[in-house]
Amino acid sequence: MDKTEKIAVILILCCAAAGTAALVMGMAWTGEHPSALAGAPPVSATGGAVSALDATAPANTTSCAPVTINQTDGTPITLPCKAERLIVANSDAAEMLIAFGAADKIVGVDESTFSVPYIMNKIPNATSIGNWETPNIEQILALHPDAVISYSSYKPKNIDQITAANITVISLDCYQLSTLASDARAIGTLTGTSDTADDYAQMVNGTINQVNARVKTLPADEIPSVYFEGYTDYTAESNGSGSNELLVAAGGRNIAGNSSTSYMTVSPEWLVAQQPQYVMKVVASSDNRKLTDVVATLRARTGWSTIPAVQQNHVNAFDSDLAYGPRAYIGLVYMAQILHPNTFPDMNPREMLDAYAGQYVNGTNVSRMMYP
Repeated sequence: MDKTEKIAVILILCCAAAGTAALVMGMAWTGEHPSALAGAPPVSATGGAVSALDATAPANTTSCAPVTINQTDGTPITLPCKAERLIVANSDAAEMLIAFGAADKIVGVDESTFSVPYIMNKIPNATSIGNWETPNIEQILALHPDAVISYSSYKPKNIDQITAANITVISLDCYQLSTLASDARAIGTLTGTSDTADDYAQMVNGTINQVNARVKTLPADEIPSVYFEGYTDYTAESNGSGSNELLVAAGGRNIAGNSSTSYMTVSPEWLVAQQPQYVMKVVASSDNRKLTDVVATLRARTGWSTIPAVQQNHVNAFDSDLAYGPRAYIGLVYMAQILHPNTFPDMNPREMLDAYAGQYVNGTNVSRMMYP
């Protein structure tokens, strides 16, 4: 074989090898593996099927330990790892997560949370799961959450369907004064933000203890009678409600406090007959009325001119964010100062609110709070 023939053979062999390599590479690129055909799930490195979310996200190779927390009612619940993807059907819990630096773990919220700007501007990519009472299960499944956080006192009406879909539901109120600290610590443990959560819990408990210590020194005849009205006209907040808890801790006597239910409808005649020394009205954060207008309407109710609270200008309206939620401890101080101004001259709830906004959730100090 002469030199020219040798070169030709070499060229033929090289072309054949290149063609084979291209064919193999082409098969790999075009995904002609059986599991990659249309309708088949992608396959993990170990050969197991993975979700669409896992297919686009980097694999989590970090080992983890189970995490156990106590829910608001004291019932323990365990997750296999700290939560990384949470759906929050509770705006108070969402605020608490943001406060502790865990906003990045919120992938979904209920539709009412979408109307809260100081929450949504920190989680703009969160998806709505619909109404908190009946969240959309298909939407929840599509978000691949580690858990869904709902209220403990008001669980979703379709919770059985949610758990039947193998979705973990964690019940945390995050709004009642007496359980704020414990709920905060649960959130901290759940998300790996225990240090910040514990600092907040200590601040809450410290404020509550400071107010309680002073209220205990008050003689019985200095505990004023109070009509505490909920969102609906002539609906009294009663024994067992968060509002009653707040009122009693602030040194007030609830004229509806002996009711067997958390809320009771009262008549105008009954209310006038009780002659309350103070009237307090909680206004939903979604209610766009000015608090000055709310107070004016209360004072103008038929027969109310005979009530001591009206005669002495002791009619107050305040935003629900102060009565319920992570800032309820500040609402406690506001209320205590209204009822006992001489007992709490050194506590400044406005400064406390500004400090909360600066340290935990900015924007929470710019809306209406209380009037007068």
